[in-house]
Amino acid sequence: MKKLRYAVLLALLVPFILLSCKTASGPDSLVDTSALTGDPLGPPSGDALSAVARARAAADESRDKAEYVKGDEYFPIEWEAAGELYSQAAGKEAPETQGEAIARVGEWNNVNIAYYKIYRDSMEQFCAVQAQVLAQAREDAVNAGAEELVPDRLKQADELAASAQAKADKKDYAGSVVDGKAARDRYRILQTLAEASARQKEVDDLDFFHYDPENYELATNKGNTAVDLYDQGNLIDARDAADESLLRYNLVLKNGYVGQTEAKAKIAGDLRQAAQDQKAHVAVRAEFEAADKVYNEAHAAFRQEDYAGASELFDESAELFKKSSDNAAVKRQRAEDALLDAEESLAGSDERAKAADEIIGGGN
Repeated sequence: MKKLRYAVLLALLVPFILLSCKTASGPDSLVDTSALTGDPLGPPSGDALSAVARARAAADESRDKAEYVKGDEYFPIEWEAAGELYSQAAGKEAPETQGEAIARVGEWNNVNIAYYKIYRDSMEQFCAVQAQVLAQAREDAVNAGAEELVPDRLKQADELAASAQAKADKKDYAGSVVDGKAARDRYRILQTLAEASARQKEVDDLDFFHYDPENYELATNKGNTAVDLYDQGNLIDARDAADESLLRYNLVLKNGYVGQTEAKAKIAGDLRQAAQDQKAHVAVRAEFEAADKVYNEAHAAFRQEDYAGASELFDESAELFKKSSDNAAVKRQRAEDALLDAEESLAGSDERAKAADEIIGGGN
């Protein structure tokens, strides 16, 4: 029984033993389990479970780094192999013993090493194209209006981009990737802030604030928060805040268009009914059908969330319904006048016939 106990322990610890001595080319984030003691077949300690969590977080970080430098494109076979290791580790149930917890740390360390090697080997190739990536990111930010809106902050990003290139030229690829990522993140945040500012102006110009004041206020607050976080160097939270600011301005814009378009749809619908009341669909059928066609197109655009297009079409249909209603009224009035004239003419003929009859009768 004792021999079996040690055999189980050895089987559980083999993966970690193989990885316990980190090579110089390995990541610094491997989790050490040498201080984890206790019965390997007993329940896992809190420290052991914490080590598992830290090992997985470190593996996730290495995977994110490898993905950022396009390791999945440069080394697809190695990427697939690392993915298999990741899936195997992630697919297992929570460890039930101390030995299983220690072995699980070893598995996540293994995943960490696999992705780190892809990251390390991809950096040189990534740095060769990084300048183009950063140039495009800068162009996107400038096109969005960042140069006019936040020139000083754009300059900070430019300085990081220049540093990334200088380090790549010196073959400091790790340093180049770090500075390049910081520059790229800054460009993207500035692009988003500029786009949010443009949406705010659009909302203000259209006077859509009253349609969704709550989201408007949240968008403004998130934009200000993003700028503060950006200046503090907290780019992760700054990007989240900038994204939310843009999202909420877009919601205000959408809700404004919905509200405005619904109001125009009601106006067009009322004018359509008024035209029907004037019998426009009979009196000026072609005009009414043309208006109805535009009206139906407006509803179709609304269902497809093309609110700007629907708004214009509802306006157009309203004008056409009004015109058909007016023309039907004119046509109806002319018909009534003609009928009255006919009746008067007929009445006049009857009077003349009576007078003649009287004359003729009197003559006899």
